[in-house]
Amino acid sequence: MTSGWRLFLDDLAEGDRNPRLTVDHQRWRARAGLSPGLPNRPELGAWVVALNCGEAVAHVSRLGPPSFVSFDHDLADGLDGLWFARALIEADMDGSHLPDDFGYEVHSANPVGRTNIHGLLGRYLELRGALTED
Repeated sequence: MTSGWRLFLDDLAEGDRNPRLTVDHQRWRARAGLSPGLPNRPELGAWVVALNCGEAVAHVSRLGPPSFVSFDHDLADGLDGLWFARALIEADMDGSHLPDDFGYEVHSANPVGRTNIHGLLGRYLELRGALTED
């Protein structure tokens, strides 16, 4: 298992929408409605790109849970970022623990998908944190 790697989930990442050209750059982050703080921190590890949920699950199986995920919602394989967020939660609950400092953002332009991913994953992490503090 590898510690410290970041997942960029986006079916268009092979073109001009890859982490080197997008999430690591301030102007793109502003246009995408993301916080100005760059996730390009060495302690998070290198970017690994997944073009669909199957690839994302394969990376997690091979490398262990990521330290950070940048989600797109609408993916060409018929699944979506919300499906992968659920898969991460299920894996965490089954013992493949997300790092305590796990972070994520949603770079999708789909406002409903963005809200759903934030709602599901944010609430889960909040509850998980409350449970581990006891």
